[in-house]
Amino acid sequence: MLTFYDLQQEVKRRAIRNQAGTEFDDEIKNIINTSLFRVARESKWRCLRRKKVAFTTKTSYTSGTGLVTVTNSSTAISLSATACNLWVDKIEIGRRVKFGTDSNFYAIKAINSNTNFVIDMPYKGTTSTATSYEILPQEEYNMPMQVDHRAFLWHEDYGYPYKMVPVPDQTFFDSGAYLTDKNTPTHYRMWGEDNIQLQIPTATPLMVVSSNALDISQQVTIFGNVGGNLSFETLFISGTTASKTSLEFESVERIAKNDSTLGYITVTTSRGNYQVALLPMGDTTSTVKYSKVQLWALPNRVFDMNVHYYKDPYRLVNDGDVHEMGQEFDEAIIMLSVAKIKYQDSQSEGDKWIQLYVNEIESLKKNNVDKIDWFPVLNRPNEATGSPFVSNNLLYRQVGPNYGPQSR
Repeated sequence: MLTFYDLQQEVKRRAIRNQAGTEFDDEIKNIINTSLFRVARESKWRCLRRKKVAFTTKTSYTSGTGLVTVTNSSTAISLSATACNLWVDKIEIGRRVKFGTDSNFYAIKAINSNTNFVIDMPYKGTTSTATSYEILPQEEYNMPMQVDHRAFLWHEDYGYPYKMVPVPDQTFFDSGAYLTDKNTPTHYRMWGEDNIQLQIPTATPLMVVSSNALDISQQVTIFGNVGGNLSFETLFISGTTASKTSLEFESVERIAKNDSTLGYITVTTSRGNYQVALLPMGDTTSTVKYSKVQLWALPNRVFDMNVHYYKDPYRLVNDGDVHEMGQEFDEAIIMLSVAKIKYQDSQSEGDKWIQLYVNEIESLKKNNVDKIDWFPVLNRPNEATGSPFVSNNLLYRQVGPNYGPQSR
């Protein structure tokens, strides 16, 4: 299988017939990477299919005696020191919470300590120093790194494999389902991608550390909100000794490192020790992608959620890197890269190279395309019980004889 350096040399040989020059090395590296991403998108390649436990659900949090101080018209909430340990238990901002007999649900906006948090709107109930509380189950979870939208979730909480139903946000909200419903999850929404595992609970400095003591000169740049404004700070990695930002970040948008590392780079909050991000070893300029999913109903039990998915390949960085698709795809990557260079120089040979690329992709599809077996399908009436999502106005020729009303 060709290394990144071998790919560069081969693209140079075919496109400019000169492997010695270095003037366009950066451009050629970029072209090879964009070609790699394009090839990965061409089809559902078997080599990129993965399956694993995506995450473990988190159910309601009511730790301790439940003694909570709430004040009418205030957003500040104080819990008994024996009632909870919010930072230790890594409670996430955004989770909904209910107090005593108050019928309203509130969202956690910030967590200032193990026993104090802030809600998103003033408390509407009666002032009390000894009411009960329930932080509802977690709704949003991270998928594994580099999961794209060609994925499906399934669990065994019913005692057998159950494939979750994906639903668009607009369809979900049209259904009238309550965001606070608790049960075994049956549906999920997949919205949002970033390189942040968990948002920080409160304004805090951030700590950056490597798993390898030899990482001592690379830089990590953190972008986010500081004092209500967009800002950033760059830190030097000091091996397994944590480096700390001088800024107190209120939220994080993106984290990047400027060079390859021998170890994993973790970014955690100084207050609460929440892990905000994990940057993989070796890789530099690519963004680690975490797709987010929101479950419905909120899980009332703890169990593993599994995922089958197609992986977005990582960017090639170092000369010794090899891509994840296998040697059969080297030729397609080279041909597409050469075609791009020919077109960039307005050479007529570009058409020939792009046709060679198209032919190579068609050949690869004969042996390397996976059979997709999870496209959403219409349910029969007896299979749709309990589902709030209904497809209306379908013609009989669209759905067949086993669907639709029993009389016309």
